[in-house]
Amino acid sequence: MPHKKVRPLLAAALALVLPLLLSQCAGKQTAVRSFSEKEIAKLQDVYSPDYSKRMPRTDQKTLPPDRLEALGEVALQNRDYESSLVTFLQILQKDPQRYDLRYKVGVIFLLTGQLEAAKQELARVLVAQPEMVKAHEALGLVHLEEKNYSLAIDEFQLVLSREPNQAKSRHLLGVAFLEGGRPEKAVNELKRAAALDPAQVSTLVSLGQAFMKLKKYQDAADCFKKGQALAPQDPKVNYELGMTLAAQKRYPEALEAFIKAGDEAQAYNNIGVHYFGEGRYEEAAKCFQKAIELRPTFYQEARNNLQRALEKLHQSRKDDG
Repeated sequence: MPHKKVRPLLAAALALVLPLLLSQCAGKQTAVRSFSEKEIAKLQDVYSPDYSKRMPRTDQKTLPPDRLEALGEVALQNRDYESSLVTFLQILQKDPQRYDLRYKVGVIFLLTGQLEAAKQELARVLVAQPEMVKAHEALGLVHLEEKNYSLAIDEFQLVLSREPNQAKSRHLLGVAFLEGGRPEKAVNELKRAAALDPAQVSTLVSLGQAFMKLKKYQDAADCFKKGQALAPQDPKVNYELGMTLAAQKRYPEALEAFIKAGDEAQAYNNIGVHYFGEGRYEEAAKCFQKAIELRPTFYQEARNNLQRALEKLHQSRKDDG
């Protein structure tokens, strides 16, 4: 009898760092502006559409390195990762020691879910330039995605040993502790991240989730309410607030939060699940029935939940009789 699914913590972590990763990858913007749309379109036309090979066509027209790089930057900033990757790989064929480009290639692999390739590329960068903090942070994200939490923690701690006021890295370290089953450590780091960047909603959500793991429900609710104040319509914030309030048996408030998180039918289903878990089968059945009435085409989960609740209710009445 699952609740509404939410995006995992790691997706939120990537959402947090994506803008900065892209800004760190930004290159010759002044050079880019000198190209007309027609010229850029012509440059784009020389690339092979077969990106699975990760290399350009052998018979393509040779372009000056500065124009190739500018084209790659345009593609990267537009999140056209495949075009950007092909472009940067072509440059690296001729100049393999461009570690700034290797970092960008590693980030592209990370953002497209090719974790082993990302790890290999970032490792090559760090062998040559171990002081590149942003590469350590990107490698930490790879480890986080691979669920190698101890390695992720090592990378983020290394970053923070050099840049202790990095709110983003502090947040990621907290997420690594939380995902690795160490919520106390997560709370400490996420509190520091929130102090450094009080307006970062994802940090407040992660902090609230850490408090939930520790069953400190009021502290969790406080975090989610701060997040709600910053982003009143954010589905994740409202869903997590609803879960926290439901854990405190504050069902009317939880229902309101769940409604803000998605839709009213789903909200009643969520509340019904909590009633069911308490053994309050009549209230649960009413919630599941309400969910189906609100949306007759409601997914099968609500109907299955209603059937289970009615069976339990019938059994309990039979036992009492």
